[in-house]
Amino acid sequence: MLEVPLELRCNVCGHDRFTLPAADAMDQDVRCGECLAFKCHADDLEQHMLAAASSLTPQPGKTPRRLNAV
Repeated sequence: MLEVPLELRCNVCGHDRFTLPAADAMDQDVRCGECLAFKCHADDLEQHMLAAASSLTPQPGKTPRRLNAV
C-alpha cells in the first residue's frame, strides 16, 4: 500500500490522503488514509478524480490541473 495526497476528499472525514493498493495486491480498494473509509476501487480512481476536478470551481489566478492519459 502507498499513501498519497489526491485531489479528492474523503466523504466521511474530509481527509485528502488515500492508501493506494499495489498492482499485485488482492485488495484493490482505495481507502482514506485517516479513517480507512472506502473511496473507490483502484480501477475507478481516474474516473473519480476527473469527476471531482470537474465539480471544483476554479479559483482566481489558478488554472485547473489536468490528468494526463496514459
